[in-house]
Amino acid sequence: MEYYLSFDVGTTSMKCILYDDRLNEAFYTAKEYSIITESGGIAELDAETYYNTFLASVREMSLAGIPIENIRSVTFTTQGETLIPVDKSGNALCRAVVWLDTRAEVEAEYIKSHIDSVRFYKKTGLCGIDGALPAAKILWLYNNRPDIYEKTHKILLLEDYLIYRLTGKFASEKSLQSSTGWYNIIGEKFFEEMGSICKINECMLPEILPCGTPVGRIIPKLAEELGFSSDTYVTTGAMDQIASAIGSGNINEGIVTETTGTALVVGVTTENPVFDISNPVTIYKHYDGKFIYMPYCNTAGIALKWFRDRLMPYAADEAANAGISAYEYIDEKAAQSPPGSNGVIMIPKLSEEGAFIGLSLSTDISDMARSVLEGVAYMLREIIELIENRGISITEIYSLGGGSYSPLWRQIKADVCGKNIISADYAQTTALGAAVLAAVADGKYKTAKEALAARRVEKRTEIPCAENFEVYNKNYKKYKNFIDGGNDL
Repeated sequence: MEYYLSFDVGTTSMKCILYDDRLNEAFYTAKEYSIITESGGIAELDAETYYNTFLASVREMSLAGIPIENIRSVTFTTQGETLIPVDKSGNALCRAVVWLDTRAEVEAEYIKSHIDSVRFYKKTGLCGIDGALPAAKILWLYNNRPDIYEKTHKILLLEDYLIYRLTGKFASEKSLQSSTGWYNIIGEKFFEEMGSICKINECMLPEILPCGTPVGRIIPKLAEELGFSSDTYVTTGAMDQIASAIGSGNINEGIVTETTGTALVVGVTTENPVFDISNPVTIYKHYDGKFIYMPYCNTAGIALKWFRDRLMPYAADEAANAGISAYEYIDEKAAQSPPGSNGVIMIPKLSEEGAFIGLSLSTDISDMARSVLEGVAYMLREIIELIENRGISITEIYSLGGGSYSPLWRQIKADVCGKNIISADYAQTTALGAAVLAAVADGKYKTAKEALAARRVEKRTEIPCAENFEVYNKNYKKYKNFIDGGNDL
């Protein structure tokens, strides 16, 4: 049996998942680490921590009896914006600057004053410039840490750094570079104007390859130390959101993934993106030459958590007594209210204009619980309509994240959006997407679609109820009217 090894490198943990040649999970481990935060928006992590976590994961896998020599390739999928400047020997010049880091707010304002926002969007697909943008952080290094900037040979993102540590080669991939601000996603090349503003030379970047491209074999000494074959190679992966889309089958136009976690993130594949400056949506490079719209709302699952903690503080205890989770308990309460929550509508955008509207003396906690689930579904419909207005006909929605575990929430989303909601019994779609890329690069499968079809997977489909859709249409109009500043509720 041959295997493909994926690492899903997250903000506070690294998942190591091994897949067999039919892309079924053969081994799993996850290891945590802690971000270093300081005043001024600093969020960092020692770059060596990532590498050491990789080593520990492989050694654990070996101790579990996995034949490491049978692993065909290693692939990483990481968050987009975490960067690590390195010297000519590939040594990290400072801690990894984590994507959460917002130190470069002053530099972001400087960039905004020196580049046209419309041109920036149409070149990069990014809707704005802030202190978290990697390009702004390089300018911050130039202004504040010239000792680091002057020694910088290559600007690596997190995936790039791990690829280098395993192969000795400086390589990146297009989806990851889409998050930087210095990459032209249409021309698939360096964005020279941003480079000039941010003091970035093209020679400071690694080679930028397509997702799922073999980079090189693992360094012989390291391969021998860990037990890899001399033929085991490293493949470029994809930014985590892109990898998750691939792993869930979102690889053709018309398919949508929605991830309801803390936030609501939607991914929509397209071959010809529309850069609508009146209502911009983030656009990244996708797999196989395509693009992906990536709109999101900051509050989704976090709104449900807020509701649980603030309005149902007793939920955890009562759920424990019943032998279920607090969220299952809330689902049971919400199911006692009819579609439309007896007229109660929650606006779950808690960072903006969150509110309950339509409350009355007859409202009970079940109505309010259901209205939270429906409110997130209204946000999803709002995003779907935004994308459909760009000329994309959406045929089905794949549901991911913690929200996909709730049958009630899935059905509500189907009824609100008037589209089938599909969920699978496998949660690790990000690591799976990286394994799919590796298996196709290895020639085991011709396409990602063929690779995904080889897996044993059970899918659930929630079909919209026409009667409920009509009820939700009325509430959705009130929802839209409220967030658009209207008064007719």
